[in-house]
Amino acid sequence: MRRFDWRKFKRKGLKKILSKDEKLLEKRVNELKPEKGGSIKEISKEVLPEE
Repeated sequence: MRRFDWRKFKRKGLKKILSKDEKLLEKRVNELKPEKGGSIKEISKEVLPEE
């Protein structure tokens, strides 16, 4: 009998969340880039909350 792999399940959920954040950040960066004129790193510091 096979067992459910909770570790893979948790990692998959984490990857989904991270990919959503990346997509949202990319959308925001494209909106802010012409206004700020800075690099992606500078804009990401403003957009993303510090952890």
